[in-house]
Amino acid sequence: MAGQLTIADVRAKFPQYDDMSDADLASALHQKFYADMPQADFNEKIGLKPDKYRQAAIDERNDLQAKGIDTGAGLTRRLVQGATLNLADEAIAGAMTPLEMIKRGTLDPREAYKYAKAREDLILDDARQNTGTLGTAAEIAGGVGSGLGLARQGVTTARMLSQSPGIVGRTLASAADSTALGGIAGFGSGNSLDDRLANAGQGAAIGAAAGALLPPALAVAKTAASPLISNIMARINPDRYASGQVARAINESGLTTQEVADRLAQANAEGSPYTLADALGNSGQRMLSTVTRAPGQGRTDVVNFLDTRQAGQGRRVSRAIEEGFGSRMTPDELRNTMTAERGAIADEAYGAVRDGAGPVNVRGVVDHIEANVPAEPAAPDTISGRLQRYRRMLTNGDAENPEFISDFEHVQRVRSELADEVQNARQSGQGNRARMLGQVLTQIDDALENASEGFRQANRDFAGATQNIEAIDAGRAAATRGRTEDIIPAYRDLSPRGQQAFRTGYADPLISQTQGAAFGVDKTRPLMNDAFAAEAGEIAPGNPLMQRRLMTEQRMFETRNAAKGNSKTAENLADDAALGVDPGVVGQVLSGNYGGAVKSLISAGSNVVTGNTPAVREAVGRILLRRGVSAGDLDGMIDETIGRIRRAQEMARVAGRGAAGGVAQASTQKKRELRRAN
Repeated sequence: MAGQLTIADVRAKFPQYDDMSDADLASALHQKFYADMPQADFNEKIGLKPDKYRQAAIDERNDLQAKGIDTGAGLTRRLVQGATLNLADEAIAGAMTPLEMIKRGTLDPREAYKYAKAREDLILDDARQNTGTLGTAAEIAGGVGSGLGLARQGVTTARMLSQSPGIVGRTLASAADSTALGGIAGFGSGNSLDDRLANAGQGAAIGAAAGALLPPALAVAKTAASPLISNIMARINPDRYASGQVARAINESGLTTQEVADRLAQANAEGSPYTLADALGNSGQRMLSTVTRAPGQGRTDVVNFLDTRQAGQGRRVSRAIEEGFGSRMTPDELRNTMTAERGAIADEAYGAVRDGAGPVNVRGVVDHIEANVPAEPAAPDTISGRLQRYRRMLTNGDAENPEFISDFEHVQRVRSELADEVQNARQSGQGNRARMLGQVLTQIDDALENASEGFRQANRDFAGATQNIEAIDAGRAAATRGRTEDIIPAYRDLSPRGQQAFRTGYADPLISQTQGAAFGVDKTRPLMNDAFAAEAGEIAPGNPLMQRRLMTEQRMFETRNAAKGNSKTAENLADDAALGVDPGVVGQVLSGNYGGAVKSLISAGSNVVTGNTPAVREAVGRILLRRGVSAGDLDGMIDETIGRIRRAQEMARVAGRGAAGGVAQASTQKKRELRRAN
């Protein structure tokens, strides 16, 4: 700067600084070009008339310094200036105005305020000169604190947004808050009204632009930092991190916590090792698969549990069928029991009718046999041979002059032996033998009934007991090759004892099929059809409980299938990850593709980076395999997770408003520094 230069010349040369006062402009020029010259001498050099208010402040400062009193202001003064959005000097000057009125002997508060304001401006200028960049940071930090405080007190447009606002709403709210803060900071950084209004406009514009950029910038930063933050949180408290992930699965399931807890309690009370993963359905099953498809203790624990549980499925399904159909005995056990019962009842009943019985006319029986067998002797094991034997038992054995045996007790013994043979023929599949011998049996029954009034009823009771025993085989046949339209009416026609036998026979092949199924297959699958549902609804007394157990078993199988997937590829990948060996990386290194190798290594470590650590997976598996969880426990898990999310959202919102305050203060600082530099 050469020659005589006046302040008017400077303003003419640099019209862009016309919003600065003469004193501020002179101070900026002095600092840039004549820092070694006293400010007063520089002002006189450029023809700037001394401002009486500022000069009074300078004189007062100099007098105090001459007396050894430190008048300097440091970081605290600048922090306060930033926290008040550049209004601290105005506030202090206003508070000191009454004292200045007394000191200056004036009754005009405006005059006294100007003296006080000049002193605060000088103190602030000294503070800014003494603290430099650190002081600028303190002033910006004060602006951040102001923005945070206002946000916490609810002085923000964000309070008008919904609980989950979109990016557009957050951007508009941030821009509005930053506009207001920038305008206030700009207004507080001047002296004259025109200067303040101009600065307020500029501050509002800068604040609006910066505020609009803050939400997208924070979203990008959150996306970039989220994996690292997740990793840190997972390592600090893996159980808490895991509970948050499970809470997400509960929310995705669409079930209330009470519904989940009720499902768990009911299934376990009914004898099924049902877990939280089962109760949650697809969301729990998929989350469990993240544990089983990655290396670590969690995978081992979950796979062992699922395999052990699956190994017991056949036993549990068999018990459900047994109890559902009420078949406590095997068919053979029930048959022996019912046969013994029939024999005991028959002995008593037939014994009671012997005393009052008359002679038995067996002529019709013998005539029937002679009409159906040849006269010449037949082999004993043939049908004819068997019929000839019973002919001899009912006569004296003389083919030429037969005498018929009419003794009731004797004929009854023949009848018993013949009935056993007919039953044996039927059970062994000898249909024709059973038919022909059965015709003779019918003839003998008719003869005995004619000889005794009580024998008819006793015979009917015996036939009914026999039919009940035969219902075992009818039930077995129905379960294997019958049609629902035939099975249900046939079951309804049976007596209660026959229905019990039918149920036992019906359940037997289902139980055998279940027990014989290979490990790893769903043993409920053959029972999941409309025919079984309809037949069991009619036949099985315990059908509702049985159906719930079967559905539970099916869900547990689905959980294992979803978690393990029956995929050796997934297991191999998990093993490779556990060993840290990736053949692809080796190949990339050997071929010189170092960039690809680095990307592969980063991808291999992504689970750990994102918080999916072995400790977290183990904790997730432990939670999902729990069999007893109350609704209160689940609510607490969800509430804690939601609380953390809301706190994070609140921190982000408040941080955004704090950043807006810092931006507003930084804009005025930058504007001041640029003016001084130019």
